[in-house]
Amino acid sequence: MAETKITSKITKNACLDSQLFHFITDFRNIGLLLPPDLKEKVSFSETSISIEAMPGISVTLVILEKNTYDLVKYGAEGAQELTIWVQLKQIAPYDTRIRVTLHAKLPMIAKFIGKKKLQTFVDNFAEALSQIPAMAFQANSLN
Repeated sequence: MAETKITSKITKNACLDSQLFHFITDFRNIGLLLPPDLKEKVSFSETSISIEAMPGISVTLVILEKNTYDLVKYGAEGAQELTIWVQLKQIAPYDTRIRVTLHAKLPMIAKFIGKKKLQTFVDNFAEALSQIPAMAFQANSLN
């Protein structure tokens, strides 16, 4: 098994770090970001999200660690082979930067084959977080 670390590009969101932090620590909100074709393979509650990776095989993500307004670390329930870190940094009011980092222990062959897909995943996740509009928080429609 090879330790793989994949980091997204840094994205920018026009909301407060506290708003974004509260959004990403409730998995029901993360469900709002999923494309319609993926929603049928996912079930979520406030504290976890289960994703059907393959027929009969599901992965459940939970929050492993929270550092208020700064970091949320997600991980696969019962396994330490996968963690996803979302880092937030408020540069100014309504200017929060986002970086997503994935840590995974993968077989050497999977590391080379899947690295591009994993990079696409972390970049798309960071981009999706950057698209959450500040007005949605103010209207309380997303939390």
